[in-house]
Amino acid sequence: MAENTYDYIIAGGGMAGLSLAFHLNRSSLKNKKVLIIDRETKNQNDHTWCFWEKEESTFESIVYRKWNGVWFHGTNKFSEFLSLENYVYKMIRAVDFYEFVFSQIKGNSNFTFLQAEILAVENDVVKTNQGEFLANEFIFDSFTRKTYDDPNYQNLWQHFLGWMIETDEAKFNPNELTLFDFRVEQNDECRFAYILPITENKALIEFTVFSDNLLQHPEYEENLSRYITEILKISNYKIIETEHGVIPMSDEPHEEFPSEKTIRIGTPGGYVKASTGYSFQRTQRRLQRLVEDLENGKWKMENGKWKMWKNYLDSVLLNVLLTNKHSADDVFTQLFRNNKTSQVLKFLDEDTNLIEDLQIMRSVSMIPFSKAAFEIAVKKISASRK
Repeated sequence: MAENTYDYIIAGGGMAGLSLAFHLNRSSLKNKKVLIIDRETKNQNDHTWCFWEKEESTFESIVYRKWNGVWFHGTNKFSEFLSLENYVYKMIRAVDFYEFVFSQIKGNSNFTFLQAEILAVENDVVKTNQGEFLANEFIFDSFTRKTYDDPNYQNLWQHFLGWMIETDEAKFNPNELTLFDFRVEQNDECRFAYILPITENKALIEFTVFSDNLLQHPEYEENLSRYITEILKISNYKIIETEHGVIPMSDEPHEEFPSEKTIRIGTPGGYVKASTGYSFQRTQRRLQRLVEDLENGKWKMENGKWKMWKNYLDSVLLNVLLTNKHSADDVFTQLFRNNKTSQVLKFLDEDTNLIEDLQIMRSVSMIPFSKAAFEIAVKKISASRK
């Protein structure tokens, strides 16, 4: 094989790219010559990924914390600790994930990691500041991002600032996660706080916004600081880690196969759940299926009509949030107050059937959602006729 030529090139060594490398290494394709390219060395704790599941995870050994129940603080004085029943909410730190994946693939001489700046992915070539690399079979592209600015679709951003703080006194119950705390100023947006307690004296606290515009960095800091001091009543604390992120929440279609030799994965492949921003479990599911398809040499397409229905539900919720047809804090309060938490999680995982979907839909205010459903239907019909 020629120099700078590989069977597979993974353009982007973030969660999706390294997850793909992990699953390839566990498959019959582990003898393929694979190049993973990323600008970072992937040895920093730069992300936190959370997800829920019933069984043990493939990454169970690196699950940093897990919880069986969550606090929800919503509208109309609804404030309850909710059981997850048969689900467990789990947290994985990026630094542990990176170390785990590299420990799995380091014994395979067919896998190479290159620290380089990716400049472009074009056809079967990845251009970097260290040269061009050719893929004989496929490029898996998590580098090429959409701008998410098409006015024909619902485009929001989930943006947040998180601080891992340490306190002198015991302020947290490490067994009780706060999933949503809407006791923050909404500013006609969807704003909430999120607490991942690690010990009685340490927790990751995030201030999160769903909106179509980003804030200035001091605004995140101000809101997060106010939440800690005014809502949690914590005056003395030390910030030991910081994370900031921007995640697309969009129903714009993603082109997974832009060329014969390119497959987009991760965010560019549409792996992020449009209505929530969650991606870890969806990424693992999609990549496991992708590796199976590569092994079999053919693509197993998802049920198109069922996928369209689930995407439609995402679009409706995004429309309600984007156009402020109903206050977001009350929408989520209705979801969690009127349904079992386990059923909401099942719905968000897209594991519910049609009857269960309709039951969930009936649990929220019908007028704003009916208006949104009609608007989205008209948009989709108009788009299909073009």
